[in-house]
Amino acid sequence: MTGRDDAVVVGVDDGLLRLRVLDRAIAEARRRGRRVCLVHAHGPETPPAPWHDDGGRRAEAYLARVAPDLVVGLACRVGDVTGNLVGACGPGSVLILGDRHRRLGSEAGRTTERAVAEAPCPVLVIPEYRGPTPRGVVNRRAVVVGVDDGTHAAAVLAVALRSAADLDVPLEAVRVVASGEGAGTADADEVAEVPDVADVPEADLAAAQRELDAAVAAARRSASAVPVSTTVVADRPARALLERAAGADELVIGHRRHTPDATMRGPGSTARSVLLGMTCPVVVLGPGALQGTAVGVPESVR
Repeated sequence: MTGRDDAVVVGVDDGLLRLRVLDRAIAEARRRGRRVCLVHAHGPETPPAPWHDDGGRRAEAYLARVAPDLVVGLACRVGDVTGNLVGACGPGSVLILGDRHRRLGSEAGRTTERAVAEAPCPVLVIPEYRGPTPRGVVNRRAVVVGVDDGTHAAAVLAVALRSAADLDVPLEAVRVVASGEGAGTADADEVAEVPDVADVPEADLAAAQRELDAAVAAARRSASAVPVSTTVVADRPARALLERAAGADELVIGHRRHTPDATMRGPGSTARSVLLGMTCPVVVLGPGALQGTAVGVPESVR
């Protein structure tokens, strides 16, 4: 089986079936009218064995049982894990990965980080072992999106609008204004370099609010049925986005750095900090997805 056909691509491993991941893949495939491509990849250090594709076969059997209406393909490959996952994706795909137990420096974490940096499509990361909702947080039906003042804000908004439309929930657009010397509105790549947030002039907050409202108004011309609210906050980007997304259905963010190790620079990456602290599914648009031609608003939202 070959990829590159805009399928819903799902990473599968040797452990227990990741039902939260597979069930989300089923929902995404039905919404998008796509087939599912299961990719069960082993690193080159793993010697092939008769059972090396067992995890993939079990995932394939699960989808055949619970979603017989979908076309499902399976690729069991030995080699570079991230390369196999990314290689199965087209610009109109979504790559779905499970977050079993991400830890700094873990192999699972490196695969996720490389996939975000290299994939030509959005990467949806599902927290499989979701912790308890923080005290005082109310679970609500909503998609939250981080919107900066960069050139790719429209692309991030388009993907978030599609998610909100598909889930039939409102969209909450958040703009984070960071304070400190030389800091204007923080973008989706720079986080923790910002010192503790001090008072931000009201004029800066008002200007950011006007810019955010204008960006949302432009994006909603193709998705007017989705209710959208806008919020501007003065804080560190990752912290603000995680707080706003607590209890929500999904968080959508962009990540613009272009080097393969872009998300491996420690706490200086909003995307990495969000993935480490997430309590809901997170969609990350890396440089490949942001540059792709398929990131625009899909027909399902028009």
